[in-house]
Amino acid sequence: MDLYLIRHPETIAPKGTCYGRTDFPLKFPVEDTADVTFSYLPPNFDHFISSPAPRAMKLAKALYTKYSPNQNPDESHIQTDNRLLEMDFGDWDGKLWEEIPRKETIPWMKDFVNARTPNGEAFTDLIHRVDLFLQDWKENGNLRQLWENTNKQKLNEMIVVCHSGPIRAILCRINGIPHEEAFKSPVDFGSVHKIKI
Repeated sequence: MDLYLIRHPETIAPKGTCYGRTDFPLKFPVEDTADVTFSYLPPNFDHFISSPAPRAMKLAKALYTKYSPNQNPDESHIQTDNRLLEMDFGDWDGKLWEEIPRKETIPWMKDFVNARTPNGEAFTDLIHRVDLFLQDWKENGNLRQLWENTNKQKLNEMIVVCHSGPIRAILCRINGIPHEEAFKSPVDFGSVHKIKI
């Protein structure tokens, strides 16, 4: 199956903001991102999934509309999965990095993969839930089998709109990259990352 991973559009979050679950409004009209992103997607798709975060759902709906101009997409057309949410930064979420005490951030930055943010997640928590998502949708995965049995066809093209954290975790898993290097490769706003699972 071809899996297209798409990052949500840019938001108005000030530069240097730590945000995962905090949802800021989009910086530009969602159609602007959808127009560019759509050119990197297949002519047809079988299934569409999005993170439930508003910044992801807005792009998901705009892309769905480009595929089906006469339909007004709602939750019945675009499945959501909480496992695709961005990392939960807990007490830091929505704050500027410079506002967070260095005595908290320095230990975390030394081992961001395993260290947990105050009342939030560690990157390993995000990796675990994304791995469960992949397990469900790989060949013979539970959700994939259910979808194929229900729709009486093979699942060949799936589009997923989510966030940089889940995309990086998936790319690390698929490409065998150490999680410590997850943030070395760019995952731009509105970018498309095609993989096979």
